[in-house]
Amino acid sequence: MYTRKKIMIILSLMCVLFISRAYGGEGSQDNVDLIIPPGMETIKEGDVNLVVYKGSRLRKEGDVIIPEPPGEYVSRKFVETDDRFKKVEKELEAQKNELEAQKKELGDLKSAVKKPEDDGRKK
Repeated sequence: MYTRKKIMIILSLMCVLFISRAYGGEGSQDNVDLIIPPGMETIKEGDVNLVVYKGSRLRKEGDVIIPEPPGEYVSRKFVETDDRFKKVEKELEAQKNELEAQKKELGDLKSAVKKPEDDGRKK
């Protein structure tokens, strides 16, 4: 019934379907969700997904994408944190000065209320 040619065509089609399903179909590894550890993030650069530290920088040298090395990342984070602490300390010092000025003004108002001045009326 079936000729050799028909059998070969059917087998070829079956092979193509199985191969395409294995490399690009639903069961492909491209569709597998990655488990990203805490403190890490995924950055998509072109067709490549890189798992790097949160806030990490990438640099390109030619066609190569290089993530920031851990030492540089930690050093940069310490410098940024130190700058933030200095900014917060300045803001805190300004608030302390403002609070002291308001306390002094409140004290002056309290003493003015306790010691009424002569308003010029005769008794």
